[in-house]
Amino acid sequence: MELKTKIRLILYFSVTGMLGFIVFIPEIIYGYFLVKATILYDSILVIGLWLFSSIVLILLYALSCFTFGVIHSQIVCKLFLPPIQSGKYHHDTDMAKLYAVNMVSPSIYKSMLKAFSFIPHLYSMMLGQALRLYGLKCEKNIYISSGAVLDSHLVEIGENTFIGMRAIISSHVNENRFLTLAPVKIGRNVTIGGYSIIAPGAIIGDNSIIGVSALVTKGQVIEPNSVYAGIPAKLIRVNTPEKDINNS
Repeated sequence: MELKTKIRLILYFSVTGMLGFIVFIPEIIYGYFLVKATILYDSILVIGLWLFSSIVLILLYALSCFTFGVIHSQIVCKLFLPPIQSGKYHHDTDMAKLYAVNMVSPSIYKSMLKAFSFIPHLYSMMLGQALRLYGLKCEKNIYISSGAVLDSHLVEIGENTFIGMRAIISSHVNENRFLTLAPVKIGRNVTIGGYSIIAPGAIIGDNSIIGVSALVTKGQVIEPNSVYAGIPAKLIRVNTPEKDINNS
């Protein structure tokens, strides 16, 4: 690895760590004064203070997460990591190493957002829109179920799409010491079943359904208005759009 690449990675991880600490300073300060107030005041006032503080801390945490996501994605990643391009890169090359770090760069932000999973469906509904900061192209009404894994870079998702539990949408794959990157495009009104895998280069047409545990292989094209299932995914039947049923 070239010295220049090593410096870029060291700076990236160092700045990311510092940013992760700095954005949570307000919570630390507030927590300090909350503990101090607990010692000084009587029990009834303290109970009310802690009830009020629970709301304040949630709002502060939400603000810290948003601040981290914006600064990390728009400044830190763009400053130290190259923009990801489709292609095939040997693991020994510096570009492959930089791309690999960039691919996992949203992981910290996603981990922060999981704190909101105590509110039913909130995390699933907000994740797609939040990851737009890191390059995910998605339209409105995207639902990402619990445990689903998807790359932010080189992935495009149309509106009203449902991604099932523990489904994987990946625009990268490691094969024979090569990192292969290819865009994934998912159309509108698509249902991706739980535990299914969407490989790099896949294109899924509008109004389609991918069955549970199905494997959409690299570069596979799923026709619109169709149902695919199996390993590898194969056409099961043509799916009649809902609007056609209503008009029949």
